[in-house]
Amino acid sequence: MKKKLLTILVGSLIILSSASGILAKPHRDYPSRNYLNFSWFLKPSSLGLKARLFSTVYATGNLDYRESVDDLEFQAGAVYMFPRKILIFRLYTGGGYQFSRNEGYQYPYVTVGTQFLFLFSEVIYPMQDVSDPKYRFGLSVKF
Repeated sequence: MKKKLLTILVGSLIILSSASGILAKPHRDYPSRNYLNFSWFLKPSSLGLKARLFSTVYATGNLDYRESVDDLEFQAGAVYMFPRKILIFRLYTGGGYQFSRNEGYQYPYVTVGTQFLFLFSEVIYPMQDVSDPKYRFGLSVKF
């Protein structure tokens, strides 16, 4: 009788300890609601906003001023921010569409970036044969 009772008790404890609803939920590191990005270290100077649509999907908008050609470029798109940090880095990837004020070109782009501490960096790959990748690095404000 004692063996059966002890077996039932140990089995019950194992089942209860493995049930995820019984224990405290693990800490989830959800990204911030919005990010405001300022970049002036690398040319072009830019101002950007990431606004959260869903838990890890953000709508993005960026304005880049290219002083060399006196042109303003606008980028609109979406990014997927990976739900877990890698050390202090929060990685994301996405894409969108880019417009130019003066030259009038329009083309899609793919972006890869990271948020870390109060900084951010991005690489933008235009989906056009004659364009080189663009880089951004600057300050990021969470709100």
